[in-house]
Amino acid sequence: MQLYDVRQQHRVLELLALMRPLAMRRHGKVRLGNHYDGGYVVPDCALACDAVVSIGVGPDVSFDLALAQRGAKVIQFDHTVAKLPVEHPFFRFFRKGWGPRTEGDFLSLQDICAQLEGTPQHPLFKFDIEGGEYEIFEQLNPDALLSFEVICCELHDFNKLADPLFFNRVKHLLECLGKHHAPIHLHANNYKGFVMVEGVPIPEVLELSYLRRDLDGFAGYSREPIPGPLDRPNHPFQADLCLNPF
Repeated sequence: MQLYDVRQQHRVLELLALMRPLAMRRHGKVRLGNHYDGGYVVPDCALACDAVVSIGVGPDVSFDLALAQRGAKVIQFDHTVAKLPVEHPFFRFFRKGWGPRTEGDFLSLQDICAQLEGTPQHPLFKFDIEGGEYEIFEQLNPDALLSFEVICCELHDFNKLADPLFFNRVKHLLECLGKHHAPIHLHANNYKGFVMVEGVPIPEVLELSYLRRDLDGFAGYSREPIPGPLDRPNHPFQADLCLNPF
């Protein structure tokens, strides 16, 4: 029988609390992008965004396209693909990735944002970089995210949380994301399963959406089920992962 350390379990639960969604008072939620993988649930103020920084394009740009069709200018970055799967007049694609500094195939966040046209009034930041996020956030000043009204992202590798070094990296990233923004939506990617960490079942990959804290008066923790009514399984032929069945 596997035995778990009480103190370590408490640390894990404190970490997960950093991602627990808050209930918004002034905003609802909308789903943008694909019905399955590639879509995100975000605060409805995202519908008014005028600029998108999208890092990690891959084979799907449905989220970016939904916002471009509403008039947002979208700059996209991915060093792993040669071109976009779909074009749009408001897309600008750079075959570069996001790194802690500008070198080789990677750009710093400062140099990425320098590609924005003018000074956007309602910018949104999206990233999905397959686990590379933790190294970047170790060196990122969280104030660099302050201009973004909405952040949505996919976070990876929670199966490594038993490693103390990785645990601290995840904690630091979540603290950076949460400094100026509040988590408002959480969904597990069902292409991966659960891992047990100190007696706590945790999905290996999580999708998170944040709203800047000054844009809403939050009403404590959300009571919405996970998955919620707008969520769809990333893998359309597998059941979604349920995070609060009891």
